[in-house]
Amino acid sequence: MSGGGPSDDRGGAPRVPAALIGSWSGGSSDGFKSSVYSFYADGTCRMDIWGTTLVGRFTVAGNQLTTYTQAGPVTYLWEIGPQGYLFLDGESYVPFT
Repeated sequence: MSGGGPSDDRGGAPRVPAALIGSWSGGSSDGFKSSVYSFYADGTCRMDIWGTTLVGRFTVAGNQLTTYTQAGPVTYLWEIGPQGYLFLDGESYVPFT
């Protein structure tokens, strides 16, 4: 098994933190789905935000996550909190299935 260090880069799919992969729902205080962010292991993403769908790619560098969609690049500060929630610029998102 490899440690996945920089020397393992074969020009394939970008490295994506495993904790980030999946779909995340949030942005609503009334309990209804308002935004769903989906991040995939191949570096692609889909964001359904208040009825608008954006698709594209994303990169992660430390605690910065940058999406590249038809709306242009957007950089967020991200982390996974102690309850397993995703935080983007301080706003929480729960796993969405």
